[in-house]
Amino acid sequence: MAGRAAAVGRVLAAMVRGTGREAWFWLSGFAGLARRYRVAVVSSTGWLTVTAWQAWWQLFLLAAAPIMFFAGWCRVWPVSYTRRVSEPMWRRRVRRWVRKQWPMITDSCGLTRRTGQLVGGPVQVIVPRLARLRWQGGRLCGELELLPGQTVDQVEAAGDALRVTVSAHRIRIIPNAAVTGCGVAWTFGDPLAVPIPITVPAPDTPVDGLESIVLGVTEDGEPWRLPLRVPTFGAGRSGAGKSSLIQGMLIQLGPAIRAGLVEVCGIDLKCGVELAFAAPMLTRYATNPREAVVLLEQLVEWMEDRLARQAGISRDHTPSVAEPLVVVVVDELAMLTAYLTDRDLTRRGEAALSRLLSAGRAAGFVAHGFVQDPRKETVKMRHLFRQAVGLALREREEVSMVLSDGAVAAGAWCHKIPATTQGVGYVLGEADGRPVRVRGFLVTDDDIKLAAERFPAPRQHRIDTTLAEPEPGSTRAGGRARTRRKPATTTTATDGDGTGWEEAVS
Repeated sequence: MAGRAAAVGRVLAAMVRGTGREAWFWLSGFAGLARRYRVAVVSSTGWLTVTAWQAWWQLFLLAAAPIMFFAGWCRVWPVSYTRRVSEPMWRRRVRRWVRKQWPMITDSCGLTRRTGQLVGGPVQVIVPRLARLRWQGGRLCGELELLPGQTVDQVEAAGDALRVTVSAHRIRIIPNAAVTGCGVAWTFGDPLAVPIPITVPAPDTPVDGLESIVLGVTEDGEPWRLPLRVPTFGAGRSGAGKSSLIQGMLIQLGPAIRAGLVEVCGIDLKCGVELAFAAPMLTRYATNPREAVVLLEQLVEWMEDRLARQAGISRDHTPSVAEPLVVVVVDELAMLTAYLTDRDLTRRGEAALSRLLSAGRAAGFVAHGFVQDPRKETVKMRHLFRQAVGLALREREEVSMVLSDGAVAAGAWCHKIPATTQGVGYVLGEADGRPVRVRGFLVTDDDIKLAAERFPAPRQHRIDTTLAEPEPGSTRAGGRARTRRKPATTTTATDGDGTGWEEAVS
C-alpha cells in the first residue's frame, strides 16, 4: 500500500511540475510579446475581449484562430517556428532599428562631423552613409561611405563601439580594394560556439591535392583551408587547442601519407605525450631536444641535396613517391629555441630551423611550429614563418606579435577568446590579409588512433644521435655545425629514383 501511494505521489508531483512549466511557457511568451509588440498585443487582447463579451463568436474565432495556430506551432515545432517566423521577424526588426538609428550610432561612436561652429551658424551634423544594409547568412552587412578626410583606420578604431552599440557578438570592418571605403558586418550570436568533430577519411580516400588542407570552419560557415606548403606559426596559451590543430593536420594528410606523397617528421618536446598516438603516421619522430636538433640538421642536408638536383631544372617541387613533400611539425617550439640549458644545442637547432624555413619551400620541405610564448626572445626566427594562426593568447601585445600590428584594430581579439572555446582563433585571409575567425576540428584520442591505423607511414626511420656529432671548433657557413658520420654503422634506403636517405643500423 505504501509503495502504491508513493507511486501516485510521484505521478501527481510530475503533473504539477509539468503544469507549472507549461504555465510558465505561456505566461513568459505572452509577456515577451507584450513588451516587444505593445500596440499589437493590446489591440488584439481588447478585440478578443469585446467580441467574447458581445458574443460575436464568428469574429472571435476569426481573430483567435491565427493566434492559436501560431501559438501551437511555436509549442509543438519550436525549431521550425524559430527558423521560419521568429528569426525573420527579429532580423527585420534589427535591420530597421540600425537603419533608423544610424545617425545616433555613428555620432555616439565618434564617426560624424559637425560644421558651422566657427562662423556662428547652425550646427550641422554630417553622417557617413550606410548603403545596401542587408542580411547575408547570419551577418548584417552594409557598405559605409566615408566622409571626406575620413579613413578606414578611424572606422576600425571605432569598431568595438559600433559592435556594442548594436549589441552584436562580433564586428568585421572589410576595406574595399582601394581602401577608400569599407564594409561593416555585424555577427549576432557565436556560430563557432559548438565544437565541430573531425571526420577521419575513409581508407580508400584518394589524395585530393597537396596545396591546402581543411582544418575547421570559419565564422562565415565556410571550410577553413590552411595552405600546406607555407611555413605556419601557431601560438596559443596552454589549453587553447594547438594539439587539435596538429592532430587535425595529420589526419587530413592521412591518405597522402599512406600513398607515400607526404612524409611527416614530428618533433614533440613534451616527451612525446602529444604525438604518441600518431607515431605510426610519422616517418621520423623526435621526443627530446638532441634528437630534434639532429633531425633538423639532417633535413637541411637532404633539402640542400634536393635543391642542387633541382637547379636549372625546376624552381618548384612536385611531390612524388620518389621525392615526397616533407612536412616538419614542431610542438612546443620554445623548448628547442629558448628553454634548453645547452646553449650549443640551442644554437644548432635555431640555425637548422632557420635554414629550413628560408629555403625549404622550393625543395618541398615545410615546417610548422607551435608555441605558447610568441615573443621574439623565445622564437628568434618568428619572422620566417609566412603565415600564422593565433589561438587564445594572454595579452593584447601577443596578438600583434603573432598576426600583425593592426590585427587587434581589425578585429583579431585572440586575447579575449574564453578558455571554454578550445580551437577558436584567428588567421589572416589570403586575399586581403584581414583577420578571419576560425575554429579547428575537435580531435579525440580515438580519432587519432583510427587515423594511425588506417594511414601508417610506408617507411619509418629511427633517429640516431650518434650520426651527427659536431666536430670541435668547426662550423659550416651559416652557423650550422659540420658533422662527422660513421659509415660502418649506417646504410642507405633507396627511394625509386636511385636517391637515398641515410638510416642507422640497429
